[in-house]
Amino acid sequence: MTTPTVTATATIASNGTVRITDGDGEHELKGKGLEQARQLLIQHFADQANLNGNTGITVDSTDPELGKSRLFIKRDSTVELLPIENAAEPEPAAEGETKPAPGDGHSAKAAPAPAPAPESQPTTRRAARPTAADFAASRPQAAVGPAQEGWQGALNALSGGSLRIAPGDKELQRRSWRASIQRGLAGHKTVVFINLKGGAGKTTKTYLFAAILGRVRGGNILAWDNNENKGTLGDRSMRSNHDHTAIDLLANIDRFATPSNAHELVNYVHAQGENKFHVLASQNTAADKEVVDGAAFTQLHGALKQFYHLMAVDTGNASTAGTWQAAVEIADEIVIVAMNKEDSVKTLASTVDTLVQMGYGDKLANGVLLITQPPVPSKNKAARVQANNERLERTKNHFAHYVRDVVVLPNDEALDDGGDIVYENLAAATQEAYLHAAAAIVEGL
Repeated sequence: MTTPTVTATATIASNGTVRITDGDGEHELKGKGLEQARQLLIQHFADQANLNGNTGITVDSTDPELGKSRLFIKRDSTVELLPIENAAEPEPAAEGETKPAPGDGHSAKAAPAPAPAPESQPTTRRAARPTAADFAASRPQAAVGPAQEGWQGALNALSGGSLRIAPGDKELQRRSWRASIQRGLAGHKTVVFINLKGGAGKTTKTYLFAAILGRVRGGNILAWDNNENKGTLGDRSMRSNHDHTAIDLLANIDRFATPSNAHELVNYVHAQGENKFHVLASQNTAADKEVVDGAAFTQLHGALKQFYHLMAVDTGNASTAGTWQAAVEIADEIVIVAMNKEDSVKTLASTVDTLVQMGYGDKLANGVLLITQPPVPSKNKAARVQANNERLERTKNHFAHYVRDVVVLPNDEALDDGGDIVYENLAAATQEAYLHAAAAIVEGL
């Protein structure tokens, strides 16, 4: 599509004055502030388009807040944002070739003879009729809504609805991730987070995956600490008026054989406020043996899946534990996690070898690796950054042979001390990275 020729310029001053230069010369409009000035500009050129019988008028606009923009202002006062850079000139035809005329989809060279049509198969009138599914599939794709973020969103908001500028690439990417997270799933799904090394970020990633699901997807979400001894998910989440754990729920699991007692679950799980999910804590007393074994985990899972559509399971550090083995067996998807540190990644490589040896290679192939960048100390900063980057590339290259996707998460000071996980305290880049991670995980369910 050819970009319309610019036929006017407009400069908006901070006092609300609009100076216009067009085919009629120079003239001035005066508004009370920037917002009214923008509306006057749009209305002026919409009126001109109607008066001249044009579809619209292309204007180069300069705004003290929004900078330079090229606008196509239509006769109905709607506005389309155009690229300012010039379109590339068409390449000259090579010597000996004839350049096709505009709109002509055929080259001057002779086209190859078409392949013979396949022999037609007899069909009945009934077989040729489209179905309801065909009709539904023919529905046009919904138009992309106007931008709500970035400078495009700011311009839309400041225009009072007169502008409907399309979203930029970053906003479109975030919308795509949100759509992936919100897509329909067939039945209950369980995701497990695994690395046999402690301190790899399993608990943090389990919690924030569930938080993204709760905030973006909604529904009944459970984050479950399935540590074979004492885990920390309950310690790092919002508290309730009880300190019950999976052990207490197991002791009363018969009450939840059917959904009729769903209201009593609040006595065993911990609601997470705006994150809109529940936490089931592991035992709160350290021990040298597992208290909830594999059979008990399976029993708990069978009851809980009646109440929760999606579970995120934080696992322990022993592949020999029955709870760990039961979680991996039940999982619809395995998410492997690590810090970008040599010991964490090395242990994860060993964990993956264990999963493959146990026969879970195919399940792992549908999974995701989440790797978190470490903090960079001020001393020897450049050397540490280089070492981290080199290790990250080694890690991505190694695990790309085992998993479907790799997502890198930034370091965030709000998570460094191992205290309460508060979503609102995370940096915007961290929230966006976990949105990406959640989308990558849900795409495998």
